[in-house]
Amino acid sequence: MAFVVYYMNTICKKDPIKTEIQHICLAFQKKAEATVKKQIERRNMIAQEFSDLIVYCVAVQFNEKFQGSGNCVEMSSFQETKAEGLCSKSKALQFPTYNYRQLSRVYPKGSRIDSSNYNPIPMWNCGSQLCALNYQTADWPMQVNQGRFLMNGMCGYVLQPDCIWSEGYSPFDKRSVKVDPMTISVTVIGARHLMRPKQKLGNPFVEIEIVGLDCDNNKWKTLSTQMNGLNPVWSKQTTDFDIHCPDLALIRFVVNDEDTFGEPKFLGQATFPVKCLRTGYRSVPLKNEYSEPLELSALLVHVDIRNPQEEDNDIYSCLQDLQDQREDLSSRIAELELNGDLRQAQQVRQVLQETEATIVKKNQERQHR
Repeated sequence: MAFVVYYMNTICKKDPIKTEIQHICLAFQKKAEATVKKQIERRNMIAQEFSDLIVYCVAVQFNEKFQGSGNCVEMSSFQETKAEGLCSKSKALQFPTYNYRQLSRVYPKGSRIDSSNYNPIPMWNCGSQLCALNYQTADWPMQVNQGRFLMNGMCGYVLQPDCIWSEGYSPFDKRSVKVDPMTISVTVIGARHLMRPKQKLGNPFVEIEIVGLDCDNNKWKTLSTQMNGLNPVWSKQTTDFDIHCPDLALIRFVVNDEDTFGEPKFLGQATFPVKCLRTGYRSVPLKNEYSEPLELSALLVHVDIRNPQEEDNDIYSCLQDLQDQREDLSSRIAELELNGDLRQAQQVRQVLQETEATIVKKNQERQHR
């Protein structure tokens, strides 16, 4: 910089007409010196002790033996198929332990050219901290993701429950979940403004789904009302959900319209963390596929939350045994179909239907007690 100014000064002495160029160079020099001075002052103002606390994620290769450095700032990324394998029963004890030490990120596989999404629930259940989804797609995984992050003021960060980090935790073993179970009774009473575009009348019905651990996944639906989408009433249809791990569970309300051919047509949905539910009569504001509010559309429900251990132990224990049997039969059917034994699979499916009918009967007895 000094060289430039000296050179211009020499020129200006020989040619006074170029004094304007000299002023420009001097102004540039002063500005550069001020910038350098400010940078030096800024560096001196940063405390090294504070700087050491700033965490940046460092990408590292995943160790197949689950042996990591234990450095919390190190993060490995997994394609969804790889993550699904790590969240399987055989590695259900190892992957949560890995996530306890380090960060893991899951992203959709490259073959999803339609920008569809994978199910993030198994990854959340195993403690994965970052599940990347295609936000431009309005599908079930994105709606569940929006419901999960309603907690903590919708700031984008949710504290993982302590049960994931307890010793011996496995998302496939409900006995390893060291939290108090919960029973939720939901009564669907009515709704308003359940209208499809260009359709005056409708036959809406409500589907309620619990998603979380495999042992908690459940679904129930009401009967459809006839030709009334403005203010349908369901005559207080009630169902019970037994939830072993409320901290990881979500409750999802979906309203569909039954068309002439009996096919469901989407009207609205709402997804909430189970831990955010409150008892009593509640208005459930409905949203569209993109989780945007639907003006005036809402459900009227009654919610009752209780500890199942306070009920009669005989009927509660019987229901738990039946649900365990249902899980075993479903796994057995999948195994038989994979091996091509369709005849045996059909016989097991009949037993499964009988088991499910018994569960419905026991739940009805439970509601009348």
